[in-house]
Amino acid sequence: MGVSGERTPNLEDLMRLGIQTAKAGNKTNARVIFQQILATDKRNERAWLWMASLAESSTDRRRYLETVMQLNPNNSTAKKQLAVMDREIQKVESTSISFGLKIVVALILVLVIVGITIFLFTRLIR
Repeated sequence: MGVSGERTPNLEDLMRLGIQTAKAGNKTNARVIFQQILATDKRNERAWLWMASLAESSTDRRRYLETVMQLNPNNSTAKKQLAVMDREIQKVESTSISFGLKIVVALILVLVIVGITIFLFTRLIR
């Protein structure tokens, strides 16, 4: 019990509070609560998964999910979420490569047309 007669919250109490706070939409406070849990228990998979769901960037999200996978390589939630992220990256990369190839082809066509135009123009001047 604490000084005021109330008991000090344990990690499970903090976990419940963090989940309630996250579900209420208060991501900032929820992150603080999960960080408190992780400061005490760095191997808490549930806290890492919640941190991933509350991450402010995809880089942080990936880092949290990879931490879960290091703790438990069989965690199906982390596996699925990382697979989704990987598919999104592959899709963006494919789109970028396709766009880049289209630009290269367009530039080559422009150069060929300009070259032909210059060649024909110089032939007409003679």
